[in-house]
Amino acid sequence: MSTTPIIDVPVVIIGGGGVGLSLSCFLSTYKVPHVLFEKHPSTSILPKAHYLNQRTIETFRQHGLYDEVTAQSAPLHNMSRVEWRTTLGGDGPFDRRLLSYMNAAGGGPSSSMSEAYGRDSAVSSSNLPLLRLEPILRRVAEERNPNGIFFNTAVNDWEEFDDHVIVTVTTKADGSPIKYRSQYVVACDGGKMSTKKLGINMEGLAGIIDFVSTHFKADLSDYWDDRTLITHFINPEGGSMAHLDCGALLQMGPTWGRHSEEWVLTFGFPMTDNKRFDTGALPARIRQLLKLPDLEMDVMHVNHWVLDRVVADRYRSHSPSGVDRQGRVFIAGDAAHRRPPASGLGLNTGIEDALNLAWKLAFVVQGKSSPSLLDSYEAERRPIGIRNSDWAFFSFSNMNVLTAAVGLVPGQKEMNHARFAQLFEDSDRGRAALHHVRRVLHTQNVEYTAHNIELGFDYARVGAGGVLVADGTPAPPVDPEGQVYVPTTRPGHRLPHAWIIRDGKVVSTHDLVTGSAAGAGAADFVLITDEDGRGWVDAAESVGKDMGVKVDTAQIRARDITRPKGLCLDQMDLWAGLKEVRAGGAVLVRPDNFVAWRCADMSDDPAEALRAALAELLRTRQQVAATKKSAETNAGVSSRTTVDVGVQEDGAESSSVESSSSIATPTNESVEQDDRHSVHVKATEGAAAQDLVEAVIDGLQKPIDKTGAGAEVFVVQ
Repeated sequence: MSTTPIIDVPVVIIGGGGVGLSLSCFLSTYKVPHVLFEKHPSTSILPKAHYLNQRTIETFRQHGLYDEVTAQSAPLHNMSRVEWRTTLGGDGPFDRRLLSYMNAAGGGPSSSMSEAYGRDSAVSSSNLPLLRLEPILRRVAEERNPNGIFFNTAVNDWEEFDDHVIVTVTTKADGSPIKYRSQYVVACDGGKMSTKKLGINMEGLAGIIDFVSTHFKADLSDYWDDRTLITHFINPEGGSMAHLDCGALLQMGPTWGRHSEEWVLTFGFPMTDNKRFDTGALPARIRQLLKLPDLEMDVMHVNHWVLDRVVADRYRSHSPSGVDRQGRVFIAGDAAHRRPPASGLGLNTGIEDALNLAWKLAFVVQGKSSPSLLDSYEAERRPIGIRNSDWAFFSFSNMNVLTAAVGLVPGQKEMNHARFAQLFEDSDRGRAALHHVRRVLHTQNVEYTAHNIELGFDYARVGAGGVLVADGTPAPPVDPEGQVYVPTTRPGHRLPHAWIIRDGKVVSTHDLVTGSAAGAGAADFVLITDEDGRGWVDAAESVGKDMGVKVDTAQIRARDITRPKGLCLDQMDLWAGLKEVRAGGAVLVRPDNFVAWRCADMSDDPAEALRAALAELLRTRQQVAATKKSAETNAGVSSRTTVDVGVQEDGAESSSVESSSSIATPTNESVEQDDRHSVHVKATEGAAAQDLVEAVIDGLQKPIDKTGAGAEVFVVQ
């Protein structure tokens, strides 16, 4: 009989990379006890996944990570430009030539694109490679979850049951096995173990090309533009641009701009080219490409990255009871989707996976919703995984178009020299040829200014599978170039950003969802209305209390002449044009700053309308009551199971997580683990839950008159 102790904890995270550590930070600030296991002794030593888009920085801002991340990341000025050059040095006729450049990430001189980036978010994009980002995330994760973050600890296996998962881990220090019993497991392991074990198929193209990245130290300050993040090289002696076999150079900090101490130069190799394994030849090749034969280089790492464009056919395990039932193990990040680095959609998509799953796990573990809420994770995130992987492959493949425009033929040096002589000759023909090349190179805006790809993804197309109440309004138009983002409060879309004044402070509408950064007092939802929406404010308090969730409210003034106490002011009058509801209407926002539901006008019965919307969102399966009394009766039939999870450390506080008894909460006697994993867990099983009655929501939606934009709006009444 095994004597291995079993430790109970609600959530286990497998993998301590950028996605796993972000998930840990989010769960901690949602007050969800968990443990994280990472087999490596430290965070990443590779400078990959460097671009952090606006949506990721918004999430970091909401969850108390913004200051530490932006303190080390590149200012927008130092990442606002991408260039195509022939070389950095040399004195030949085609050396040190600038073919073209374009602004990137919303930076650069004032333009309609830079104005859109500044208008649509409270934050700018940023640049910070994983070798500097992951230590920040690890430090914060450990501060928020002391004795719950375990590096140098390998997950050997897990066994899934209908009501729990047993995870077996081994510390590499002494090899002793330890077992954890969790309600849920999230595998952020890049698919190293999870996808095969779960029988998940990765659909799409695999083994596209081998990217070989050389991370080195060098002084390039005499050759680099302070504004430039990436320089692509193309010259008569090089190859094509299709697979970056001509090279791309990126600054990697820690000082940003031309004084960057570290750099990465990436070459692409066909999978059949054995030269890709000759790492000793890379420094000489880099010097030759840059035309800097005497460059002093300190090579730190050489890394191979085989490019795929694949997405998992499902994001969750099947229950042991059968494939028709959902299991308790989820995948996120690279375990769920892998794509070329173009557009920077890898880590950013994974962090959004983590955010989406974190608040839903919190709601389920804490008994605020039915476990079926977790079904929405795959329903919402897998279509985005496909969308972003497709866009990354599309923007990467556009390099073929650039190659054709430049007109170089690999191996044909004489022909290539003639082509470059034409491009740079002082004649009408030369200027026309170069202008046309620059026009085509600018089509790489699909990678470097994909504003709508970064902010415009939505969950509305998921339908009933998403955590939203559809109102029947049409989706905003989608820009085929991925540039133009259209803010909207349509359910399933990101809440539009606007600056408002609340209690004398200028804040974003995104700050109304105080989320994790506010700690235990944070709201679960936020209901935004105006001075005519007092009925919503009263309803939010009473209905939220009835249904076991906290619904904060914010009234943003719509008329200049009204000054009731407590109103927020629309600082730049932008919210008035973004809210898409009339006087007395309301917008309900989820913990991840996505719109869950809206009502175009003040309802005849705001409490009933809000109650019906929340019942559908939370999958509580409670009878939608006509009166507060019946709602309280329904709420009273659910007993609870309390799990006390505390860190066994002097002076540390324990956290208590209440979970609905419809959620399987493993229980066992108190276990005191040794100092290696000093977690003290005591679980007390409550009374058996009564069956919850089915929500009666069908027929509650009816159309009302058209909005000012002419779109028909539906409202739950």
